[in-house]
Amino acid sequence: MLNDPAFIKEFTEIVKPLNIKTALEVGCLSGELKDTIPGCQGIELNPTRKDVIKGDFMDHAGHYDLIFSSGFLGQFTNDVALKMIRRMKRYSTYVLNFVPNSDCKGYMDSKKRTEASWKGELDFTLDGLIDLHEKAKLTIVQSGYAGKEWSKRFGGDGSQPYLVWVLGT
Repeated sequence: MLNDPAFIKEFTEIVKPLNIKTALEVGCLSGELKDTIPGCQGIELNPTRKDVIKGDFMDHAGHYDLIFSSGFLGQFTNDVALKMIRRMKRYSTYVLNFVPNSDCKGYMDSKKRTEASWKGELDFTLDGLIDLHEKAKLTIVQSGYAGKEWSKRFGGDGSQPYLVWVLGT
């Protein structure tokens, strides 16, 4: 399991009140979040699951109640991330993105020490992620922090959550 169970619960608590009927997870690597929404589709360039669409989200079309990602936007420059958020907005009612929190000390310390691919991902403050979504002309519905338990994986004490998130329309 890639995602922490407490984070999956946080995700579910954010999404459940939206009464989602159709959803798409962009950059659906492990699929634990996708699996919490009945009928949710996932798209990934190199999927590890047979139930995930192999493809580039920027070439994908179809309308969904929700398009979401977790850790996906940090793989790109802010300009490319902005284009992706705009595309998410174009094809959905709600957009929800989770990204690493640059204020999470455990994560930032681990990032300095690792040679793993996530060493190069972008980190965000909550204000920075909100700003990026507002530039995409989204109305911010909710925003916050998630992954307090997950931050312990990086050697932190859990005092700074690992992720920041924004939900917009």
